[in-house]
Amino acid sequence: MKTYWLISAVLLLNLSLLLINDYFPGTLEALGIPVWLLFTIMAAMIVLTALRLKPDKEKHFLIIFPIVSIIYPLLLLFILTALGGESASGLSLTSPILWIGVIVTLAVFRRTYRKAQEEEAQQG
Repeated sequence: MKTYWLISAVLLLNLSLLLINDYFPGTLEALGIPVWLLFTIMAAMIVLTALRLKPDKEKHFLIIFPIVSIIYPLLLLFILTALGGESASGLSLTSPILWIGVIVTLAVFRRTYRKAQEEEAQQG
């Protein structure tokens, strides 16, 4: 279970850095962090999660992770906007693409959770 929390923390840290760089361009350069490295780490973490997640045994993770993965970025977008940042990519709280992504993410996690419940019911 610790693996999932480590993966989640790394993903949220990477997402935070990418959003900060989007709202305040040049931040990552000033810190000496290459953007490609963050994307590479994120891709590796996503693949690792897909390979390791066992929905039948990690059902509570399937509830907590979607909530954190949606609320945290939305809160971060709000804070970055309040600090005077403006998205260079157009990603903001008023972006329809963002809200479509939120709805799709919730639907995918809901489907995964239901599938885990069905498998659990069949096994026991």
